[in-house]
Amino acid sequence: MRVEEAMRRVAEGSALTDVALDLGFSAPGNFSRFFKEHTDVSPSIFKRAAREPSPVTVTGIPREQSS
Repeated sequence: MRVEEAMRRVAEGSALTDVALDLGFSAPGNFSRFFKEHTDVSPSIFKRAAREPSPVTVTGIPREQSS
């Protein structure tokens, strides 16, 4: 649940420090490490990908082209 809430809040554009502290992490670095261990991507890259759709997903897999 903690990962899902973190992903939701980061995708919404919340400040990473605020998300970290609100979810009970003692430091932003601890949150970043937790996030990356569970999603395989840093929160800052996840946030950027959520804001700016690109031709590939966060994991590097090409997005499907819509016709």
